[in-house]
Amino acid sequence: MQVSIIIDRTKGDTRAFDAASIGAAARQIAGVEPDEPLRFMDGFAHLTSSLDTEARLTDAGRRSARAALVKSLVTQLEVRRMLRSQPELAQTPIQPIVITGLLRSGTTFLQQLLAQHPGLRAPALWELMAPASPRKPSHLVADGESYVEEYYRAAPDFRSIHPLDARQPEECHRLTANSFRHFIFGLRYRVPSYVRWLRAQPMAEAYRFHREQLSCLLAREPGDPVLLKCPSHLWHLDALAQVYPGAKVVRLHRRASVSLPSVASLTAVVRAARSAAVDPAEIGAYWLEEAAPVLDSMRRGVGPLRTPPLDIRFTDLTADPLRVAGQVCDYAGVPMTEQATARMTAFLSGATGKPGNHRYRAQDFGLSAQLLDERFARYHSEFDL
Repeated sequence: MQVSIIIDRTKGDTRAFDAASIGAAARQIAGVEPDEPLRFMDGFAHLTSSLDTEARLTDAGRRSARAALVKSLVTQLEVRRMLRSQPELAQTPIQPIVITGLLRSGTTFLQQLLAQHPGLRAPALWELMAPASPRKPSHLVADGESYVEEYYRAAPDFRSIHPLDARQPEECHRLTANSFRHFIFGLRYRVPSYVRWLRAQPMAEAYRFHREQLSCLLAREPGDPVLLKCPSHLWHLDALAQVYPGAKVVRLHRRASVSLPSVASLTAVVRAARSAAVDPAEIGAYWLEEAAPVLDSMRRGVGPLRTPPLDIRFTDLTADPLRVAGQVCDYAGVPMTEQATARMTAFLSGATGKPGNHRYRAQDFGLSAQLLDERFARYHSEFDL
């Protein structure tokens, strides 16, 4: 049975986000017993409470959110079933290359560039959407393509901000968020109570579930090393280190006075697809508060993993992408072959390697270059931004 996670403005369920009906729907879709237990329901409860009382969702937004909640629970059940039948998957050695950095700092571009390397395994959007589904890959790809089409229909301005393609690499927040512990929910929706709860939560269990899902995904098409990317890892490197101690982390850096207004604009576009009331100044304040702890605490080359992180400036990436790609490959112990260089060069010469036309004004979000440069002066100095 297929579950839709597209943004649908014409049909669907707008009931309250109650655990009983959503859990029942997920169990029915997954084909499990009615009493099969569900995981991470504390996060589910906090998130759905905020969605009900704070998010100001449209009917279409409620349908979309409810379908996404069902889909996350379906994934939980499918992962459990797959690991029960193939318990050896839990022992799959995974030492990923992890790209992270504040949103809008070039992480997507670097991931797309490195994904051209034939020696790296970069999971595509369709795989991340259904890491343990028993359905045929061709059907899952079609689901992914429908998702992208409907997403751009609901949020047309998103196309110029962040590229989505079912067959191309995408952020692994689509795994972590299935634990209902991820700041992607604070980006998609106005959920301040949930965000306050989330900031106080340990993340190791969510990362263990991330690994379970990734091991299932890789069973479909193995590959090593795996190339992952998500800005949120920057906030949770301690938890990442517990679960992936051998990970090689690449951190991208860009002036906060440039990146944060761009993040705020992205957030406004995404929320407007689901909510009738979007407050730009509130969004600017949210990201200022969200970014401050992690940017204030970062030090060059210092991190909790076995291998210190590789720190790269956005300006260096855009000035000479191939040199930076070679630097990352050298850091990760992956040879930069002639074939890899040729494929990356072809990527850079094509339309997919060019940025979109993303227009916004910092002042619309209560932000300014002066305010952000002063607030994050230490971070800018630490990384010579």
